[in-house]
Order: sequence, then structure tokens, then C-alpha cells
Amino acid sequence: MPKRVGYLYERMLDKEVIRSCIITGSRGKRKRQDVKEVLSDVDGYTEKVYKLLATETYVPTVPRKIRIFDNSCRKERDIKVVPYYPDGIIQQLAVYAMKGVLMRGMYRWSCASIPGRGNSCAANYVKKHLKEDTKGTKYCGKFDIHHYYPTISKKKMMDALRRKIKDEKFLNLVEMIIRSDPDPGISIGFYLNQWLANFFLEPLDHFICTLKGVKYYVRNMDDIVILGGNKKKLHRAREHISRYLETMLGLQLKDNWQIFKTDSRGVDFVGFRFFHGRTILRRRNFQKLRRNARTARRFLETHRKIPPHVAAGLLSRAGQLRHCNGQNIFDKYIKPIGINRLKAIVRKDTLRRMEADHDTGETGNRKDIRSCGICA
Repeated sequence: MPKRVGYLYERMLDKEVIRSCIITGSRGKRKRQDVKEVLSDVDGYTEKVYKLLATETYVPTVPRKIRIFDNSCRKERDIKVVPYYPDGIIQQLAVYAMKGVLMRGMYRWSCASIPGRGNSCAANYVKKHLKEDTKGTKYCGKFDIHHYYPTISKKKMMDALRRKIKDEKFLNLVEMIIRSDPDPGISIGFYLNQWLANFFLEPLDHFICTLKGVKYYVRNMDDIVILGGNKKKLHRAREHISRYLETMLGLQLKDNWQIFKTDSRGVDFVGFRFFHGRTILRRRNFQKLRRNARTARRFLETHRKIPPHVAAGLLSRAGQLRHCNGQNIFDKYIKPIGINRLKAIVRKDTLRRMEADHDTGETGNRKDIRSCGICA
């Protein structure tokens, strides 16, 4: 067993690190009023956060519950929201302090909420092995954990962290944050909890890799895909996985698990359907692309400018086509609009927003952020 790591709390007591985490954590949230207030006085809030940590007087805010509609899975979710100061900033700092510890034993093909391991990473893994090992990927098993975040035991989570971290001051801070939500499990919406949720399944990852019949395995948060050449062995592996989840982690597999021949329906995963000879867009993603393209064409036909959010959405959908056999879709829906036209609209809007941020002083000192390289 590797040595446990200490002195994580001290890593957060660095004003340059705090400042950099304030800037980094504000990305994508700069329209929020509480974030604007922090960015209007980065140095002042850096001092405030430092004082909270140095004097150990930080008390997490009880999160506020809001309900959103998640377009990716077409269902409503309850997420928990906390103020950017001090909670959002301190969560950024906590992740910065323990990121290296969490990644030290992390399974390479755990692909969610981790820099450099997005959907394209998981997609490339599945495509590569379907192409190179047809016999060893004849069958696929797809599993999902039932209500993953709300059923994680806070006690088991802290026990798992204590096996890697010996800094009690830091552990107490993390425990205060996850216990600030009175509901069972850990909160969806906390930046810290994305990392903790991935870390909690680390033992499961290593266990699945030892199972007979599982030749390839990839996980996207709580979505599990295993590939093998023997259907009976995959069924036995599924039983072992279900038993391990229940006895060791206190979790359950959903009843909608599937084990099937790969080429009969394709592996539906991270927005694509993978077959041995081809990869296609998931139907829902294709419908969204077609809808976006129709909206953009309507603007062009009426001699109006395509709005930046429409151009950005269509460019994002077009980017998915690079990872599948989507040339015909590109030629039919994207090419008539013009990829360069879309890029120019997004580029112009980005420059406009950067200038506005610079004028209001919201972005802080960009030179300082680049030079320190912290929380990048």
C-alpha cells in the first residue's frame, strides 16, 4: 500500500494559488452576479479566502437545491448550488491540493470530469479496440449504477480518502463540505464532488480489470462498458461487479443492464454508436445537429446574421463528426452553411467578450495566470 500523503492543507495557504483558483474557477460563470463581485476585487477576495483558511474559520454554506432539465439524458435532475465566495473558491483549492493524490492510482480509462479525459478519449478507446480485436470484442456489456451520487455513503467516502491522505486538517475540511448537504449521498453540482465520485469507484475499476472474460473496460463516471469474446464470461463478470458494488461500496447496478453482440445494435456510449466497421452519431445527437443546421440556414435565407450561440452550437456538433463516419452528414448539413463562416462568427464574438472583460477588469491579470501555471 502506497504511503499516505500529508501537508495538503498547507498547499492551499498560498496567495498566488488562491488568486489563480479564483480566476480559473470563474470560467463559464462570469455572468453570475456573485462571480462578478469577486472578479471586481480579486486581490481583496484572495486575502479573505486566505484568512478563512489560515484561521480555520470557514463554515460551508448549506447548498440550495434547483431542478434542471438535462438535455444529454432527457431527464430532470436536482443539483445543489453554493455561492462562489467562499464555497466555490475553496472547493477549487481543495481539488488543486489533492488532484495529484487522487490521480495517482486512478484507472487510465476512467473518462469523466478529468482534464484530458473527455468523451473523445473514451470514444477513441472503444474505436481502437473494436478495430484491432474483432474477436475479443464480439460481445459488449453495458451497466449503469442506480442513483450514483445520492447513494454514495459519506462515511465510506471519507474512509477511502483516509487510506490515501493523512492530513487530518484537510480531511476535516473535505468532510465539512460533503456533509454541508443534509440529504443522503454527495451533492450533484459541487466541483469537488466530481473528483470524489470518480475516485470512489477506483477500487471497482481495478477489480473489473481482474475479471475473467473482460478484455477491455472503460468507464464514463457511472456508465460502465466491458468488452469480451465470451458471452457467458461477461454474464459472470456482471454478477461479480454487482456483488462487489453492494458489499464493498454500498451501491447497486441498475436493472437495465445489457449484454449483447456488439454488431447487433452497436455500443451506445458517450454520444456515439460503435460497430466493428463504423462509428455513427447517436440518433438524439444527430437530431440536434440537424435542428441546429436548420436554424442557421433560416438566418442565412432571410439575410440575417447567425447568432454566436447558434454558430457555436453547430460548430460543437460538427466537431463530433470528426470522431465518427459523418462525412455525408457534414456535406449535407454543415458544408452549405460554411464551416469558416461559423468559425468567424464565434471568433468575433469571443474577441468582443474578451475586450469587454478586459474593460471591466473581470479577468484579472492574464499574464499572471499564464506565468504561474497553477490550476491550468
